[in-house]
Amino acid sequence: MNIDIISFLFGVIIALAVIIIFEKVYGKVFGNRRLRELEREVRRLQGINQKKDDLIKKSLKTIQSEEKKNNDQSK
Repeated sequence: MNIDIISFLFGVIIALAVIIIFEKVYGKVFGNRRLRELEREVRRLQGINQKKDDLIKKSLKTIQSEEKKNNDQSK
């Protein structure tokens, strides 16, 4: 009887581990449509954020160069 309970618990633990691994590996292929949509949205927002950062850097460089030019002209 004791061996049956241990075997049952061991089987349950292995089954849960296999389910978790299967879901992590194949979850994106078999379902999880919402997860795929959210990942696509994350990539889109990261791209927008990168473009914003690039524009900010460009504008700061432009401001610095114009300030330097104005300082050189006023001296």
